Amino acid sequence: MIKKFLAPLFLVLLLQINISSQRLFSEEELKSDLHFYKINLERQHPNLYLYAPKDQINFFFDSISNSINKPLTEAEFYSKITLSSNIVKDGHTLILPSNSFTDYHNTHSKFLPFQIGFVDQNLYVKMNCTKTKLLEDGTIIDSINGLAASSIIEKLLKRQVRDGKNLSYAKWILDTYFREYYSYQFGHPSSFQISYTNSDRKYTVITSALPKDSIYFYRQKNDLYLNSKTQNEKGIDLKYDSTKRVAILTIKDFHTDILKSEYNQNFIKEIKNILNSIIKSKAQNLVIDLRNNQGGDVENGVYLLKYLIPKPFKVVNQYEKIKNGRLVAAKGPSMGIHTPFKNQFKGKIYVLLNGGSFSNSVIFSSCLRENTNTVFVGTESGGNPHVLAGYAKDFELPNTKINVQIPTKRFIMTNIQKNDGSGLLPTYMVDSSIEHFLLQKDNQFDFLLDIIYKNEN
Repeated sequence: MIKKFLAPLFLVLLLQINISSQRLFSEEELKSDLHFYKINLERQHPNLYLYAPKDQINFFFDSISNSINKPLTEAEFYSKITLSSNIVKDGHTLILPSNSFTDYHNTHSKFLPFQIGFVDQNLYVKMNCTKTKLLEDGTIIDSINGLAASSIIEKLLKRQVRDGKNLSYAKWILDTYFREYYSYQFGHPSSFQISYTNSDRKYTVITSALPKDSIYFYRQKNDLYLNSKTQNEKGIDLKYDSTKRVAILTIKDFHTDILKSEYNQNFIKEIKNILNSIIKSKAQNLVIDLRNNQGGDVENGVYLLKYLIPKPFKVVNQYEKIKNGRLVAAKGPSMGIHTPFKNQFKGKIYVLLNGGSFSNSVIFSSCLRENTNTVFVGTESGGNPHVLAGYAKDFELPNTKINVQIPTKRFIMTNIQKNDGSGLLPTYMVDSSIEHFLLQKDNQFDFLLDIIYKNEN
């Protein structure tokens, strides 16, 4: 009897969620949400006018408001409001679909069944997440469902977060989470028509969309290393090269809670043991790999810096926040001057960076650049080395329930006058290619080791 009652109830709830995801919001509701977002940006965001003057910000929001001339679904409105990322240019100002929208689609909708990468302005196949292999890994995609890859990239990048004029973080996000962001803008078609070129001949394959659980199943099946990597992965890891003269410290995250929950590691304890071990060893070169590290707790970065910088140093010169409509000085983490540890690493320091190096990874790297002769290798960091915004507050837009995060504090690491909208540019710019991916070759690390060995000789 209970089963007979619950079954139709479940169907009713499912139907309600589905209807909600397709609901049309009135012009008034949408403009109210847009106004709510703009007002909270003005009241909270310390970097709102860092890259665009107030009149330009106002013009943008007026234009979006004027373009709302009929009822829209959440997805249609999301496509409009996320264009603000292209003018605010702040990597911590996040806009994501409502919880009900993502919950419904993650459970009941179907997605593109490939891991798609983004490099050199190309979309390419990283992995087939299907029962049979439809496209060779490394295949460069010409179009998806009749839309040119270049047009897809343009639409997605315009709506992606970034720090300043630097698109490194935006590109890294698409390279890492393409399936999700594609679905936010292009929906959930039942099938995908993928066109590509091979030996000057054009080909097309058509594949059915798959639910996420099937995609994950085939991904596990097709990636022989996925399970072992997940089981054995460490958030903080130390290795040495074959000569034992190079210590390689990989830090995947600076968040204390993530390190604890995902890797069962304590940052302070791990770093203390690792640095003491390195200092006692014969290693005269330390490589710190911060690629794909999106940041975390400032205090953790400071703790490691105390082993690496031989003189008193500052990590953040100044914090600011909005009060009564104007920027004023504020308190923040790890303010003031920090005293180095007596037990210091005195060798040469190298740091690996890429577009996923963001937030505290770049605060840490910026401090190293200002106070040491550290050599940086890789690609431009996603985060800004001079100024950023953090301490985000979470909001739901009142009607659509779209999720937004708005930073409330400005971090000035060096001098805001130095800011040109770029990320931290490496000493040696080393790009990775599709060929490197296919060969599973870490050319950035290999390049760095080559530098070290040449310097030693």
